[in-house]
This record gives sequence, C-alpha cells and structure tokens, in this order.
Amino acid sequence: MNDIAHPGSLPGSGAYVIRAGAGLSHLVAGQVIRTVAGIEQTAGGFGAVVAECPLDRGPVPMHWHEREHDTWFVTRGRLQVWADDQSRVLAPGDFAYVPPTVTHSYRSVAPRTQFFGIVAPGGWERFFADAGEVWGMTGLPAEGHPFDFSRMGPAMGKHRIMPVDNAVYAEATPIGTADQQLPTERAAYFLAAGFGTRHVLRGHLSTTILTRAQTGGMIDMRVIEGGRDAAMPTLRHAGTHVLLYVLDGLIALSLGGEDCRLTAGDAANIPAGTAYATRILSGTARWLSTSSGGDGAALWTAAGTASNAFSFPLDADDGPDSRLFDAVGDVDVTAV
Repeated sequence: MNDIAHPGSLPGSGAYVIRAGAGLSHLVAGQVIRTVAGIEQTAGGFGAVVAECPLDRGPVPMHWHEREHDTWFVTRGRLQVWADDQSRVLAPGDFAYVPPTVTHSYRSVAPRTQFFGIVAPGGWERFFADAGEVWGMTGLPAEGHPFDFSRMGPAMGKHRIMPVDNAVYAEATPIGTADQQLPTERAAYFLAAGFGTRHVLRGHLSTTILTRAQTGGMIDMRVIEGGRDAAMPTLRHAGTHVLLYVLDGLIALSLGGEDCRLTAGDAANIPAGTAYATRILSGTARWLSTSSGGDGAALWTAAGTASNAFSFPLDADDGPDSRLFDAVGDVDVTAV
C-alpha cells in the first residue's frame, strides 16, 4: 500500500492512501484541482477530484458532455451550480448531479470554496492536466496569477467539452423541499445536505446520494457516518472498486492487510479484490464512499435497515459477522 503525503503524483494502480493536499495538482483558471484517482487507479470507473476555488468573478462557461456524468459535493464555502434551466447555491453537505448531454456550469460564490467531484467514466480528469499548469502548492495562488488561455480551447476539443452558445444562466432558487429526495427517473438534480435514501447498519448511517440506476450502472455514491467504535468487518469485492474520502473525524482503515489512520481530506483507493475494514476512532466521523464496476455498495442496503432518521444509531452491535454476510444475498461482497 502506498501512502502519499505530497502533491505531484499518483500510483499507477493498486491500493493506496492519499493525504489531504496530496495528489496530482493543477491550476486551471484560478482553481486548484487535485486529482486523487483517475482512469488508471479506478480501472476506468471514474475520476475523483478535490477542487479549491477562489471567489469567482463569473461562472465556468456553460457546456455539456456526450457521455460523462458529473457531480459536486460541497465541503466548504458556497458553490452555485447550474443544470439546464435550474440553479442552486450549494452549502457544505449539499450535492448536485448532471447526466450526459445536460448543460451545466458552476462558480464559487464564497472565498476558498471546496468541493469533491466524481466524473464517470474515468479519463476526463486528464482535462485538468491539459488545460492547466502543474501546481506544487496546497493553497490558491495570489490574485492576478497569469493563466495560459491558449491551452483551454485545445483541451476542450480533445475531451469533447461542448460549449453552449448564447447561454442563459438562471437565477438561483434556494435549496428547498424539492431537493430533499432522489428522483425516480434519470435526470439532473440537487440534493440538500443529509437527504437521500438512508439505511442503518452496525452503528452507521448510510445515505445514498447517487445510485447505479441513475448512472446506467456506472457509480454509486453514499455518505457514511457513525459514532466511536462503529466498525465494519474485513470484506472484499470481486468486481467493485471503492474510493473513500473522509469529510471529518478519525478512521482506522485496514487496507490489504496494512493498518493506517485517515482524517479529514484523506482518501483511500480500494481496487476490486482488496480486503479492507473500517473502525471509527473519534467521537463521530463521516466519509464519502464512491464505487464502480459492481454492486458492492449495495451491502449497505441489503444488510441494513431502512431508516427515516438523520442520525446513526447509538447501538453499534448488529451481531456476528456471519449475520451481515448472510443478509447480502448476491451482492458483490464476501467475508475475509
């Protein structure tokens, strides 16, 4: 297992931990885009980035993609996102998703806004290397840092980013009750913090914010949270690739037989076939779990109990490990 603590590199493949501020960093139009996983690391499943943005003077030009699914999960500040004729200003914990062919844009509307984003299928994350410059710092540049706009056009053409002529940027509508559940059809949507399909399992609350059904089987995204000592046993997926990104708290992770600790901003890349287990060490902890290549994340639904609550259960004892694995049926997960 690689443990990456400095910006500038990613392993070619395999399991690894990448620390907050590390990864492949590029400066693109004033934003620092840190790639924590790409097509090579996720077996083509998705690219994962952490973006840090200044207070933007204007939105990213409206555009669309032929095949990519795009997401934004805000971790700091405020981010305005457009999807077709709708717009919201997202706060920490809020989420937005657009499927292929839907016009979209975003801009930071608060200083040092940060978001975690997934683009699937993988490969599109290379746009940031083509459009920007290598950035070896963890912070944003001083205002007025020059940008080579001559690289942007060729990069957009290479990655088939389709600009929208005479785009109209709708006024933002406040996050409201319409943004408190997942849509039943495949469509762009906004999701308020804490909302989504919820299940409890072994002292954890799993909140699904994006499903494989909505993305044509490509990705599943969940917020997992729990209290001290909530733990999942060692398990393995035959075909499902998993990426964990810690939002807050301290987590003990066993990854491929090696032990480490993850805290806010750290990520763990878990390829199919790799054994892993988690235990919460702090009073509480939350992380994003993104998966592709299989239905392994469905263990939270298959073995868990549907819940209307917005908090994890106080009792973390769900019985022996065998009960968990007996409950998952044909889901891509096995005990180790």
